[in-house]
Amino acid sequence: MNEPAIAAAGKLEADMTTTELKAHLAKVLDDEVGHIGPNANLFGCGLHSLALMRLIPPLSQLAGTRLHYDDLARQPTLAAWQALIEQSRAGC
Repeated sequence: MNEPAIAAAGKLEADMTTTELKAHLAKVLDDEVGHIGPNANLFGCGLHSLALMRLIPPLSQLAGTRLHYDDLARQPTLAAWQALIEQSRAGC
Protein backbone atom coordinates (compact mmCIF):
# COMPACT_ATOMS: atom_id res chain seq x y z
CA MET A 1 0.00 0.00 0.00
CA ASN A 2 1.39 3.42 -0.88
CA GLU A 3 1.79 6.28 1.60
CA PRO A 4 -1.25 8.33 0.47
CA ALA A 5 -3.44 5.23 0.77
CA ILE A 6 -2.08 4.49 4.25
CA ALA A 7 -2.68 8.09 5.31
CA ALA A 8 -6.23 7.98 3.91
CA ALA A 9 -6.95 4.72 5.75
CA GLY A 10 -5.65 6.21 9.00
CA LYS A 11 -7.81 9.32 8.56
CA LEU A 12 -10.87 7.20 7.81
CA GLU A 13 -10.28 5.16 10.98
CA ALA A 14 -9.79 8.34 13.02
CA ASP A 15 -12.99 9.84 11.58
CA MET A 16 -14.89 6.65 12.44
CA THR A 17 -13.51 6.72 15.99
CA THR A 18 -14.58 10.35 16.41
CA THR A 19 -18.06 9.52 15.11
CA GLU A 20 -18.34 6.56 17.50
CA LEU A 21 -17.08 8.64 20.43
CA LYS A 22 -19.65 11.34 19.73
CA ALA A 23 -22.42 8.74 19.42
CA HIS A 24 -21.60 7.25 22.82
CA LEU A 25 -21.26 10.71 24.37
CA ALA A 26 -24.63 11.76 22.96
CA LYS A 27 -26.24 8.70 24.57
CA VAL A 28 -24.97 9.45 28.06
CA LEU A 29 -25.61 13.19 27.80
CA ASP A 30 -29.02 12.76 26.14
CA ASP A 31 -28.04 15.66 23.92
CA GLU A 32 -26.64 16.56 20.51
CA VAL A 33 -22.86 16.69 20.57
CA GLY A 34 -22.08 17.74 17.01
CA HIS A 35 -21.06 21.19 18.22
CA ILE A 36 -18.39 19.83 20.58
CA GLY A 37 -14.91 20.42 19.19
CA PRO A 38 -12.08 17.91 19.50
CA ASN A 39 -10.30 19.88 22.24
CA ALA A 40 -13.34 21.05 24.22
CA ASN A 41 -13.32 20.05 27.89
CA LEU A 42 -16.17 17.54 28.06
CA PHE A 43 -16.84 18.31 31.72
CA GLY A 44 -17.55 21.88 30.61
CA CYS A 45 -19.95 20.50 27.98
CA GLY A 46 -22.16 18.69 30.48
CA LEU A 47 -20.27 15.47 31.15
CA HIS A 48 -20.23 14.47 34.81
CA SER A 49 -18.54 11.69 36.73
CA LEU A 50 -21.44 9.22 36.59
CA ALA A 51 -21.85 9.73 32.86
CA LEU A 52 -18.13 9.16 32.41
CA MET A 53 -18.45 5.88 34.30
CA ARG A 54 -21.23 4.85 31.88
CA LEU A 55 -18.87 5.54 28.97
CA ILE A 56 -16.13 3.20 30.19
CA PRO A 57 -17.62 -0.07 28.80
CA PRO A 58 -18.37 1.15 25.26
CA LEU A 59 -15.11 3.09 24.99
CA SER A 60 -13.20 0.07 26.30
CA GLN A 61 -14.84 -1.99 23.58
CA LEU A 62 -13.71 0.56 20.97
CA ALA A 63 -10.18 0.44 22.38
CA GLY A 64 -10.05 -3.34 22.57
CA THR A 65 -8.87 -3.13 26.19
CA ARG A 66 -10.19 -1.99 29.54
CA LEU A 67 -9.98 1.79 29.91
CA HIS A 68 -9.97 3.31 33.36
CA TYR A 69 -11.84 6.28 34.78
CA ASP A 70 -8.62 8.15 35.58
CA ASP A 71 -7.33 7.74 32.02
CA LEU A 72 -10.46 9.36 30.62
CA ALA A 73 -10.89 12.01 33.34
CA ARG A 74 -7.26 13.16 33.11
CA GLN A 75 -7.81 14.63 29.63
CA PRO A 76 -11.56 14.89 29.02
CA THR A 77 -11.49 15.82 25.33
CA LEU A 78 -12.54 13.91 22.24
CA ALA A 79 -9.03 14.31 20.79
CA ALA A 80 -7.37 12.84 23.89
CA TRP A 81 -9.84 9.96 24.06
CA GLN A 82 -9.39 9.24 20.37
CA ALA A 83 -5.61 9.14 20.83
CA LEU A 84 -5.99 6.84 23.84
CA ILE A 85 -8.23 4.48 21.87
CA GLU A 86 -5.90 4.47 18.87
CA GLN A 87 -2.87 3.78 21.10
CA SER A 88 -4.73 0.93 22.76
CA ARG A 89 -5.69 -0.55 19.39
CA ALA A 90 -2.05 -0.36 18.28
CA GLY A 91 -0.95 -2.16 21.44
CA CYS A 92 1.03 0.77 22.83
